[in-house]
Amino acid sequence: MSITYRPCKDINDYERIRAFLEESYEFYGTRFDDNLSLFEFQTALSRGMAEPVTSIDDALKNVLLWFHGEKVVGLLEEDAFCLAPGYRQIFKEMVEAGERHAACSGSREWEVYDKDAEFEDVLLKKGYLKSEEYWVRREFDLTDTKSLQFKLPQGFSIKSVPELVDAQQVYKAYKLCYGIEFNEKIFNKMYETSTYRPQLDLVVLDNENEVAALCSGRYEEKNKLVTIEAVSCFHQYRRKGISKALLVHLLNEAKELGASKATVYTAMPEKHPAPNRLYESAGFQLVGNRFVWKKGND
Repeated sequence: MSITYRPCKDINDYERIRAFLEESYEFYGTRFDDNLSLFEFQTALSRGMAEPVTSIDDALKNVLLWFHGEKVVGLLEEDAFCLAPGYRQIFKEMVEAGERHAACSGSREWEVYDKDAEFEDVLLKKGYLKSEEYWVRREFDLTDTKSLQFKLPQGFSIKSVPELVDAQQVYKAYKLCYGIEFNEKIFNKMYETSTYRPQLDLVVLDNENEVAALCSGRYEEKNKLVTIEAVSCFHQYRRKGISKALLVHLLNEAKELGASKATVYTAMPEKHPAPNRLYESAGFQLVGNRFVWKKGND
């Protein structure tokens, strides 16, 4: 039976992708970057940013899927890829397909874990070079029965995002994390996803009910995995221990949900030391560094 690929078509493919990502995590563990939480979040984000709100069909029209018979064995998005265990040999075909589909906007980049020779060899032969830019994957073991402790400064409190009356404060906090404008449409789409949990979408309020910090995570129930999307604190509230207290609160909430692990992706520590120090101080352990590969003449 041959392996074929085609663009994602409809809601049925969306469900196939969800199942494929859940199953793939069982093999790769937290070294797996394109997990279900990230996929649902990015799809909700792209749908809500459009005017009017786009359908799932339109949001995923540029996603490529590889099939072995009726089974999804590979996925290629604009900035991510995933291959099922036992199908890593089709990465060369995936790179070629990605270049064809990116032809109108220039060559694309690839992110590969350091010393993943099977992927690195393909990229080298295709004229790519490993850049100095990389991302860091970390994980936290939530199976320890002890509850984590870290107190907020006096006068500050933690609330779930859906509890807040002033939506503009939330949009402002999310923009601090992601650098883009959020709106009600995006949040409504996020709330509909299977991985959204209000107790993992949190803010810290000061004594005047102003948002001081945000910590947001998603929960993949089948694999008992919490993916932390962002932790950020407004400048005037920093150096008070607020971010760490909020992160610890989210981890305790994750344990209550039944999660066994939490994972987070950060930019390289040399350029962004603060978030990396935060996760290290909270007890997150290094999983690996994922380097950006670019064409040699870029």
